[in-house]
Amino acid sequence: MKNTDTENQISCLVDYGIVYSKRDMIRILRDLDRVEYVDLIDSLAVAQGESYVVEVYANVYDSTIVFNHRLHINVNGFDFLKIRSNPDKTVELISGHRIIKLKPLTNILKTNQSSIEEEIDEQRIAIASQLACDNEVDIDCTSE
Repeated sequence: MKNTDTENQISCLVDYGIVYSKRDMIRILRDLDRVEYVDLIDSLAVAQGESYVVEVYANVYDSTIVFNHRLHINVNGFDFLKIRSNPDKTVELISGHRIIKLKPLTNILKTNQSSIEEEIDEQRIAIASQLACDNEVDIDCTSE
């Protein structure tokens, strides 16, 4: 039997784990809709509330912004992401001493089926265009 080269294996996360890939971070965050957020700096809550995830991207010039119940996330501003399912489903965006915890407030399985199918189609198109980019860090690429 041949030993499998562990360096060439792609990870599989089910309900918990740590994500370093910017592309995978985007895929996880784009599935969120309405969330409860807590912004922690050195384990102290400095802000919290409810928001809609309206935009998720990766580039070197845009900030992550939480304002007016809207959340615009630039994954390049974070070192990694943690997902958990126990006791509640949460996503943690981690950058140095800052953690932004996101708890989904909507369940994709209980929403309108046709809107889910439309969203999945839109995400497939977005992912296909992302895969055309060679640079994983700057996923927001355009042809010149």
